[in-house]
Amino acid sequence: MRPIRAIVYGLGSVGRVTVRYLREKNVEVVAAYVRTIEGKDFSAPELAGVEVCQPHVPFDKFEADIVLMTHCTHLSDLYEPAVKAAKAGLDVVTIAEDAFEPFYVDKETPVARELDAIFRSHGKTLVSVGVQDTFWYAQPLSFLASVQRIDRLIGRNICDLGAFGTVGGHNDQIGITREEFHAKGYDAPSDHRGIFEVALRPLVRALGLGIRSTKVVHEPIIAEHDMPKAKSEHPIKAGTTCGFMERVVFELDGGIVAEGQFIMQHLPEGASVFNEWIVEGVPSMNMRTDNFLGDVITPASLVNRVRDTMDAQPGFLSVDQLPQARFFPTLVRRNG
Repeated sequence: MRPIRAIVYGLGSVGRVTVRYLREKNVEVVAAYVRTIEGKDFSAPELAGVEVCQPHVPFDKFEADIVLMTHCTHLSDLYEPAVKAAKAGLDVVTIAEDAFEPFYVDKETPVARELDAIFRSHGKTLVSVGVQDTFWYAQPLSFLASVQRIDRLIGRNICDLGAFGTVGGHNDQIGITREEFHAKGYDAPSDHRGIFEVALRPLVRALGLGIRSTKVVHEPIIAEHDMPKAKSEHPIKAGTTCGFMERVVFELDGGIVAEGQFIMQHLPEGASVFNEWIVEGVPSMNMRTDNFLGDVITPASLVNRVRDTMDAQPGFLSVDQLPQARFFPTLVRRNG
């Protein structure tokens, strides 16, 4: 056995925690990549001995095994560094949400197919993991093993916009009436892959069910009381928006309905983020995780998938092509 040598691409909050988690599991973090080094502080203890680089520095010089990419959401931003990694003989595991389900037909499918061909030609693997891997795939799949009949399956996740401060975006959708929300077209689906629309597809496929139809809408979340402490550019009054929900509804084989609700909102006092699955059928029941610490869960999920990614078949994969996710107390690889 020998240590795994890793590169972390992206040193935001998730990237820095990822570096620390890797080192705690005996992985050699040989480099970390950032867009700019000007005005940045890299004196944190977990970065000691890690070479901090900008994107133009080649990966080859580090003789690494894998790159963990924490810098983006969209395939368009993932493409260039991922190709660079494949050509340098490196596997890639990422938290890019668009990459969680590579191949359903939309405008980004040609990019996904090109990435798949590149990684296959170099004998390397690209896969996206993170919160979706555990809480929107493995968890409901295991939960449903106790169900005799599914009529409707609902996944619901609350994300606290206040955790991002006023730089979190979406401010133009906050503090307006329900009528203004619809009049301004905020109820229309965004032009990129919906987070739950992507996440539900590997789950549905693993259940052996086909998708008959898909509907995606955005709905306003209305504040029941004034929220003077909300970290928002616009004041949130009772009866105005404190957030919004991206709702995706799949009609499946056998009349089964699968629904994902991703809710981004400023939370009222005393409320906390959570993740929940509700099954209507035989039996009808729910499974809920409170205090859903996404800033901890995401890098932990990423690090625990390092070995699985390195051991997987070549290509651009989805999580249902990997072994069941699990905890690794330490990470090493075999010689060779």
